[in-house]
Amino acid sequence: MFRILDIFKKGKPASRLSPEKGFLTHKYDHFKAVLIGNNKALDIITDLEHIFYENHPFTLHHLQTQAENLIQSTCRIVEDLNALAQVKYLDLFEAVEKVGLEIRQGLESKKMVIPTRLVLPLDRIGQEHTPEVGGKAANLGEILNRVKLPVPRGFAVTAYACQVFLEFNHFPERIEKALKDLNVNDTETLMRVSQEIRSFIISGQIPPDLEQELLQAVQEFKEKTAEPLRLAVRSSATSEDSEASFAGQHSTVLNVTEETLFEAYKEVVASTFNPRAVYYRRSKGYLDQDVVMSVACIQMVRALVSGVLYTLDPNDLRHEVILISALWGLGVSLVDGSQTADFYQINKATRHIEKEEVVRKDTRVYSDPVQGIKQEPVAQAFKDKPSLTRSQIQLLVHYAFRLEDYYKIPLDIEWTIDQDKRLYVLQARPLRFTEQDLSKPTVDLNQTEEKFPVLLKGGTSASNGVASGPAYVIKSDHNLLNIPEGSILVAPQTSPRYVPIIGRVKAIITDVGSVTGHMASVAREFQIPTLVGTDNATTLIPHGSEITVDATRGIVYQGRLEFLLGKEKTHNPMRGSPTYKALQATLPKIAPLHLIDPKQENFNPSSCETIHDIIRFAHETAMQEMFQIGDTIEDGSKVSVRFRSRVPLNIYMVDLGGGLAIDSNQREVRPEQVLSFPFKALYQGMTHEGVEWLGQNKISWSGFGSILMESILHDPQADGSMGGPSYAVVSEKYLNFSSRLGYHFVTLDTYCGQNINNNYITFYFKGGAADLSRRSRRAVLIGSILKKLGFAVTQKGDMVKGELKKHNSYLIQEKLDMLGRLMGAVRLLDMVLDDDRKIDWCRDQFFQGNYTFDRNSESPANKNGAPQGEESAPPDRA
Repeated sequence: MFRILDIFKKGKPASRLSPEKGFLTHKYDHFKAVLIGNNKALDIITDLEHIFYENHPFTLHHLQTQAENLIQSTCRIVEDLNALAQVKYLDLFEAVEKVGLEIRQGLESKKMVIPTRLVLPLDRIGQEHTPEVGGKAANLGEILNRVKLPVPRGFAVTAYACQVFLEFNHFPERIEKALKDLNVNDTETLMRVSQEIRSFIISGQIPPDLEQELLQAVQEFKEKTAEPLRLAVRSSATSEDSEASFAGQHSTVLNVTEETLFEAYKEVVASTFNPRAVYYRRSKGYLDQDVVMSVACIQMVRALVSGVLYTLDPNDLRHEVILISALWGLGVSLVDGSQTADFYQINKATRHIEKEEVVRKDTRVYSDPVQGIKQEPVAQAFKDKPSLTRSQIQLLVHYAFRLEDYYKIPLDIEWTIDQDKRLYVLQARPLRFTEQDLSKPTVDLNQTEEKFPVLLKGGTSASNGVASGPAYVIKSDHNLLNIPEGSILVAPQTSPRYVPIIGRVKAIITDVGSVTGHMASVAREFQIPTLVGTDNATTLIPHGSEITVDATRGIVYQGRLEFLLGKEKTHNPMRGSPTYKALQATLPKIAPLHLIDPKQENFNPSSCETIHDIIRFAHETAMQEMFQIGDTIEDGSKVSVRFRSRVPLNIYMVDLGGGLAIDSNQREVRPEQVLSFPFKALYQGMTHEGVEWLGQNKISWSGFGSILMESILHDPQADGSMGGPSYAVVSEKYLNFSSRLGYHFVTLDTYCGQNINNNYITFYFKGGAADLSRRSRRAVLIGSILKKLGFAVTQKGDMVKGELKKHNSYLIQEKLDMLGRLMGAVRLLDMVLDDDRKIDWCRDQFFQGNYTFDRNSESPANKNGAPQGEESAPPDRA
C-alpha cells in the first residue's frame, strides 16, 4: 500500500535528498509500518464486528485465526512505534500481553469431559447431571424425581462413557482428520465424510469396563419388571435441548434387546456424525467437541396413542393456547413428518377445546416383541375416530401446566399413553419460536388473492414468514443433492434429513407434516418459512415455477410478489451457541474505544483496556513522533509545519523532498507554497465552492443529531479547527494523508508521477458517531461513489477501502480532487442515513455537484470539471 520508499529507492534518493530529508525517510519507514499495521488491525476488528452484528455465520477457527492475527499485528505496531520513538513506549507491550491473554483465554476451544460413572440409573438423575448425561436424560430424571410425573424406567450411558469408547478405539484423531476443512455446504462431500466416520464408529469395540456396567444396568432393570426387556435407545447429547434443540438430528433405535444393546449404543454414538447433525451444529455455532453423546436407554411403552404437546403457539406468542398432535401407536411417524395427526387446540385460560381436527389414520407404528418396529393398518372402526378422549386431553393439559409451572418456560413435550391408558412423559425441552412480527399487513390480502393467481391455499404454518423463489418439487430424498440455491423446497413430507440443505432453500412446503414435528422445530430455529400438511402441494405446484409462499396465512401464489416480501430480515441461527458466546464475550476486549481524546489524562498505555485502545494510542503517538509538533531536528529546522488554509482542518505537514517551497525555519505553509501535485489536487477538491466544511448536511436532522453534530464539528481551540490534528507526508509526487474528524478517520496514500505503472491511490475510511447500521450505510454510500469513480472497492460494516492503480497523472489528480470533495461531503452523513433508500439519492446528488445534499438544490453543474472524471486536465500537472 505505502510504496513511496520503494519508488524513492528506484530513483536513488541519496542523490536527491539532503541529510535531514534522509533522516525523515528513515523515520517514515517505521511510521509507514505503524500505519499499515493500524489499517490491518482495523480491518480485522471490522470483520469481527461484521460477522457478529450482521448475522453472518462463522466458525471458532475463524475467530481464533483472526484474533491471533490481530494480536500479532498489534505487537508489530508497538514494535514499530518504539523503533520510531526510540523505545519510549515499552510499557505498551504489557498492555498487548494482558489484553491478548484475555482474548486467547476467551476463545480457548478445549472442552474436557468430566470423569464420572459410565452408567447412571434414571431415578438418580436430575438437571444438575446435564453435563454428564445431556439435556434429554437429565430432564427425564428431573420429571420423574422432582416433578413426580410418570416417566418410563431407564438408565443413561454418560458422556464420559462415550469419550472412553472413542478413545479406546483411537477414534478422536481419525474423526478430527476426516472433519478438517469440511465445508458443510458441500452436501455431497458432507454425506461421504459422514458415512466414513459412522462406519468406523459402528465397527468399534465396547471397552470392557463399559460393557460390564451396561450388562449390570440391564440386569438391575430386568429385576424391576416382569416384562421382556425392550428399550428405546435415544440420543441425549451434551448440547441437546439447550439453546439449540438438535431436534431429529441424532438417531433413536427402538425395540432394543439385551443382545442388540451394544450395537444400538454404537449406532446412536455414530449418529453424532449424521450429515444433518454435522450441518446443524456447524450452522448453529457448535464445535464437534461441544456435542458428546450420552445415551438414554428407556423402557419401551406398548403405545396405544402417542403425540407431541406445545404449551404455547410457537408462531404467535400472543395466542395463549396449548397445541396437541396425536395418532395411534408409536409417535415415530408424527415427529419424522411422515404421517398427519389429529390436532387439538386448547384455550389456556378456560382449558376448553377451541379447535379439533380429526384426520384419517390409515396406519399405525407399533412394537412387536419378536419382529421389532412394524407398521400395520388401523382397524376400520378407528381410522376416523379421534385418537384422544376428552378426559385424556384434560390429563395432558394438566401435565402441561405442571411442567410449565415447574420449568417456567414454554415447553415441547413428547408423550405416550399405553394399552392400560396410563400417560407417560417421554421428553420435555424448551419450545422454539418463530421470530414475532406483530405489525399489521400493509396490503389488502383479499385483494391480493383476487389479483394474483393462487396455486394453493391451506395447510398449517410450522414456521411463519414469506419467501419467493423457483419451486423445486421432489418425490424422494435422492434429489436433495441437486437442489439449487434460493429455491422453495416442495416435498411429500417433512423430514430431519432436509437439514443439510436448509441453508440453500428460502422456504419449505409439504403435503404431509405437523407443526409439532422435528423438522418444524428446526425450521423455526433457522427462520425458514414452512407450510406443512397441504395434502397436494407436490401435485399443484409446477416444478421450476416462480412462486411466493406466505406460510403465515397458508397461501402459495404464482409469481414473485415483491410487495408481500418486504425487506428480508437477517437471522443468525448461531445466537446463543458456544461459538457465538465466545465472540460475544471476546469482542468487548477487542472493539470498544475508550482512548478518544489525546488531551485527556487517561490517554496512556496503562489505560488501554482493548486492542482498539492500543492501536489508537499507537497511531496517535506515531503521528506525534513522526511530525514532532513543536520540536526540531539537529540542524534547527522544523520537522513539521502547520498548513494554513480556509479548510478548517488542523493539518501538519512533513516534506520528504520537493513537496513544499519554504525556508527551513518557517513554521507555517500556505497553499501557494505547496508543490506536491497530489496534495494540491486533494486540496482543490476540499476547497470546492460546493463543499461546506462548517455547514451541515441538508438531509433532515433530528434534535439529537444537531447537538452531536455541533460537538463533533467545533473543536474548542481558538482557531476553530474541527476534530484533532490531520497529518500529511508529502513529496513532489507523493502524499500520505491521515485525518480524524470526530469519530471517523480517513487515510489516503497516493503516488502521482509520469510513470503510469507507479501511480496509485488507496483510500481508507472507517468509523462514525452513529449506530452501526447508519455508519454502515455511509460506508455503502462512499463505496458506491468510489466504484463510480473507477476504484476497486471493499466494504464491510462501517469500513470502506478503495484502490486505483496504473492511471496517468492527470486522471489520478482528478480522482484526488473528487476525494477531497467526498471527504467534506460525507463527514456527518452517518447521523442522518436512517434509510437505505437515501443511499442511491445521495450518490446521485454527489455526482450532480450537490455536496451538501440539499433537497432544494437545483444540482448545479460542477464548475471545475465533470464529477464523473472525464479527461479534463487539472491546473497543475506532474
